[in-house]
Amino acid sequence: MLVSLSFWSWLFIWDSPESFDHTAFEKYILYNEFLLVGIVFGFGGMRPVEGPHHQFVNALRRSARQVVLGLFAVLALVFASQDTFVSRSFLISYVPWLGLMLLFCNYMVPRWLGQWIFSRNREERVALVGSLEQARKIESWLDRKRLLGLKTVGVVYPQTVATETKDGAQRLGNPFCLLGHLDEMAAIIAKENITQVIVLGLSLERERLHQLTQMCESAAVRLIGLDDVDHYFNHSTTILEDDGMRLISLREEPLENPVNRLVKRALDLAVAVPVVMLILPFVHVLIWWLQRRQSPGPLLFRQERIGAMGEKFTMLKYRTMHVNNGDEAKQASKNDSRIYPAGRWMRKLSIDELPQFVNVLLGDMSVVGPRPHLREHEEMWIRIMSKYVVRRFIRPGITGYAQIKGFRGEVRSDTDVQKRVETDIYYLENWSCGLDVAIILKTVQHCVVPPASAY
Repeated sequence: MLVSLSFWSWLFIWDSPESFDHTAFEKYILYNEFLLVGIVFGFGGMRPVEGPHHQFVNALRRSARQVVLGLFAVLALVFASQDTFVSRSFLISYVPWLGLMLLFCNYMVPRWLGQWIFSRNREERVALVGSLEQARKIESWLDRKRLLGLKTVGVVYPQTVATETKDGAQRLGNPFCLLGHLDEMAAIIAKENITQVIVLGLSLERERLHQLTQMCESAAVRLIGLDDVDHYFNHSTTILEDDGMRLISLREEPLENPVNRLVKRALDLAVAVPVVMLILPFVHVLIWWLQRRQSPGPLLFRQERIGAMGEKFTMLKYRTMHVNNGDEAKQASKNDSRIYPAGRWMRKLSIDELPQFVNVLLGDMSVVGPRPHLREHEEMWIRIMSKYVVRRFIRPGITGYAQIKGFRGEVRSDTDVQKRVETDIYYLENWSCGLDVAIILKTVQHCVVPPASAY
């Protein structure tokens, strides 16, 4: 509503309403609707940032995203309908006003709504059960929830941490004052008018948790347990549900879903079959002719690589180096003397990778995934980053998220390995069909206009 109000008010400021006829109003109503559609799409898809002024920063990022998507929706309508009615100068001048309005809506409005909806008669008085150290870890979260009426009264500590003193709590300041022992919980609930209890760790004895649950249920107090499983695994975790079972995993893996695997395999075949049938035969002839002139020898280069779950397979490439060139495990480098002239051109345009579409048809590889490496390289890089082997959870790919991010070519330092592994794990945890399509399109772009890292 506020965005529509800003749209029409700026339109009337920009141009006199007397100059608008019925047709003009209908067109601008349509522009307004498409603007709102783009803004709605801008609500999701962003990870919140932490740190100082995080609420304002997140609101600013979301507002900028909504401005871009809103204007994109309007311009898409103009382009699709070939409409020349809308004033370009109006749209350009409206952008700052729209940005300020969205920033106001994303930053100030939620705060006012929270204060209005969660007024004092809806205030949640919260007692934390755990140690002061655990309470300190969620201090920023508690501060954000104050907007929703969550007021932290203090900490109730179990006997296992009874050595903590009130002096220690005083140094931390409000709201982390010590309320007493867990054995005194019933009296604390009554005295402090507690309406919600948050257990800061699941390390309490099972019997004590049962007693606390019964006590809260009897007193109409909401009980919440903070998930601290990450502490026990010493690794970030995620909760999965499968066939009625709740499971803990170290990461989300969308490709563990059979439907997603089927979709990815269908996309692989949809790309690989046309390439193998329509493109490879002509490229074979061209590469064979170039090799005969510059470096006679086998057309294809076959090399054993490590695939999904550590299985070995033979990867195919067009040969770009002279035969009998020495150590095959040595990585290619810029201006490598082992590469013949046409081979250098093929590597730059990634044409030498085309035979790997046969590997895709055989099921050894996927179109998109982590790049497969030699066992010698893997053993060396595992010593640098132990999480390297996580890449083996999925099939290796002809191209990958790391490649379009610029992490390709020769590995020169430990940082190169870490960046590639981190990017591959991100792909593993965030796979989607749309991400695969985006990577494929970006790879095609890199083949037409090679990046500076290609050689």
